Amino acid sequence: MAKININLSKIKYNAMTLNTLLKQHHIAFTPVIKCVAGDKTIVETLKSIGITHVADARISNILKSTDEAISYTLIRNSNHDELENVVRHVDMSIQTELKTIRQINEIASNYNVKHKILLMVDWKDAREGVLTYDVIAYIREIINMHHISLKGLAFNFMCFNAIAPTEEDVEMINQFITSIEKETHMKFEIISGGNSSMLLQMLYNDLGKINELRVGETLFRGIETTTNNSFATLYQNAIILETEIVEIKPRINMNDGEHYLQAIVDIGNLDTDVNDIKPLHHQVKVLGATSDHLMINLLNNDHYRIGDKIQFSLGYKALAQSMFVPNLAKDYQSDDVIEKMCYIKNMRILNKIRFLSNFNKKIIDIENRYQ
Repeated sequence: MAKININLSKIKYNAMTLNTLLKQHHIAFTPVIKCVAGDKTIVETLKSIGITHVADARISNILKSTDEAISYTLIRNSNHDELENVVRHVDMSIQTELKTIRQINEIASNYNVKHKILLMVDWKDAREGVLTYDVIAYIREIINMHHISLKGLAFNFMCFNAIAPTEEDVEMINQFITSIEKETHMKFEIISGGNSSMLLQMLYNDLGKINELRVGETLFRGIETTTNNSFATLYQNAIILETEIVEIKPRINMNDGEHYLQAIVDIGNLDTDVNDIKPLHHQVKVLGATSDHLMINLLNNDHYRIGDKIQFSLGYKALAQSMFVPNLAKDYQSDDVIEKMCYIKNMRILNKIRFLSNFNKKIIDIENRYQ
């Protein structure tokens, strides 16, 4: 039976590594869990290492959560019918339309609460966002809404247009924020500077006023998204697709007459994006798929039998689609070796915190002694 194998230990290790890395650059780490369909077990794994705020794109995923210790940022524009649930169940949302923000303000007033928002600025991705020359007008109206708390601005890259952020983008974003703060007399609490594609800029440049990144693909796939290369300090294939061979037959290629050995495995277009998967540890070739079947060329490997398992690595689109499919079973796995590595990493962090805390206390004692 086809299933999704989810290695929670690898996800935990990746999350700890990214959290530490971002903290070193004074950046808050917000895991984006939309590509894993808001999976509760994965969220619990993140919670186990102290991460209690995550981002999701689907209000339906957030509504499934019953853990009051977990707070959410909604990163997708909501339709009118979703807004009441956004106000009631979401800590903060990213918004782009004044009409929608006015509606949220009205709903929040009915519940006598303040809803926190980030204003998404369209930089160069062209998917969504307030146009740069409209931002000041938006802010001036929003700050007069009694039930909206404007926490800051957000930016996006490589979601619609495959244009990676550059050093010039970082510099210009900082100039833009400075000018907006000066014009509006505001000091933004959060500048959410982008997604996984901004990590490379963070490693080699000072991000300035940017103090949060929304990271999903790098967390779950372990890759650097601007190049699609492996992130050296992270695990790849934390989540893989495992299928079962249900048929093996000799076939003839109708175009060139070539004879080959074909296997069918028990997934198809309804289960995943078949153009975004690759055989993992198997010398086989994907030929194509129908709604329920995936055909592969066994490349003359005659050791395969009915019932054998074929694993596939998942690109982002395939991962997201497979995690959303309800009939694909999920097999949660752990790895004792990786768990020990996570424990050691955590102890090093705690010891560093204790050292810095004791060091600060000694400094305070010395200062008090000479006062």
